[in-house]
Amino acid sequence: MANATVVAEIRNNFHKIYYDKIAPMMVKYEEERKSEWKKIYLQEAGLIPVAILFMYLFCKAILNGNGELGVLLIFIVLVLFGCMFGIPTIKSDNFAKKLKQECLKPILKSIGKIKPVTNNKEKINPDTNLRESELFSNYNRRYDDDMFDGKYKDVKYTISETRLIYTSGSGKTKNNSTVFEGVIINFDANKTIKNKTIVATKNDKNIRNKSFFGFTIVIALYIIFAGIFLKNLLFCLFGIAGLLAIFNILFLYYQENKTKETLQEIKLEDTEFNKKYKAYSSDEVEGRYLITTAFMERFKNLQTAFGAKKAKCSFYGDSLMFAIPIKKNLFEIGNLFTPLDSPKLLERFLDEVISILDMIDYFKLNERTGL
Repeated sequence: MANATVVAEIRNNFHKIYYDKIAPMMVKYEEERKSEWKKIYLQEAGLIPVAILFMYLFCKAILNGNGELGVLLIFIVLVLFGCMFGIPTIKSDNFAKKLKQECLKPILKSIGKIKPVTNNKEKINPDTNLRESELFSNYNRRYDDDMFDGKYKDVKYTISETRLIYTSGSGKTKNNSTVFEGVIINFDANKTIKNKTIVATKNDKNIRNKSFFGFTIVIALYIIFAGIFLKNLLFCLFGIAGLLAIFNILFLYYQENKTKETLQEIKLEDTEFNKKYKAYSSDEVEGRYLITTAFMERFKNLQTAFGAKKAKCSFYGDSLMFAIPIKKNLFEIGNLFTPLDSPKLLERFLDEVISILDMIDYFKLNERTGL
């Protein structure tokens, strides 16, 4: 674990700031939360009988053979259900954002040198780093939510809640594939990592900058065969042109990336770890040196702290990157659905940060020595 004295000091600072500054603020917000819930209950109490009435009318219209009226009534029912589930969610999100704005800074002060990055246009993890890490498939759209910039024992680290998407096609054929959604953590290694090493949960297909060209090739071949079947020359020519364009892009892509390191799978000593994760490295000796039994334990602790089922990391250049896929709202201080008279949610955030500091301590990243 991270230096026990440092962790104890962080936890003591956190509890002191919580009870001195944050708990009194939470009393006010707890009253507001209860007031909002009363309003939501009243709204739901009014909408439920209306929705039941329209569902009854819909069933009656269908049984009487009035299809057009049935379509209109079911549309109204769907709108009502949307309001019943959507309004509380929107109100809760707005309430959670308000809490963050008011309470996050004093909480971060208790942890140490860490601050939120409020400029959404500023990417604390540049795309060049994400691609160099090879932890993700190809993507062409990116969204960052909560971002933090920190320093621990002279080691800089960043935390960002990020979503990566690959968009292909346009119009009716437009397709959005989520490549990654979760938290990305990046450290300055303060030392040179000579080779690249990756650890990822088994069956994670979204690593090594894999492309989606396979899907587009299948579509092009489908168009060609459809043209042959329909005896449509234009279809065939269109498919062939698309196929040639794809192969040309693949050739250019290969030329651009052929200098990349070749990563080979390595088997580790921990058989239980091997059952769940796969490790790849361009140098087996350095890979085994990095991925020790102690590292595996901390890697699992990091995943547990964030409540995730999967995790992956990359040792590349002078950096270490961890990517933890998770869909729940991260770094949440509170919301309308949970009472605010307990520091439970805040302690979860604290555990997440401490698990990151633990990694810095483990690698002694503040010591500027070679591997």
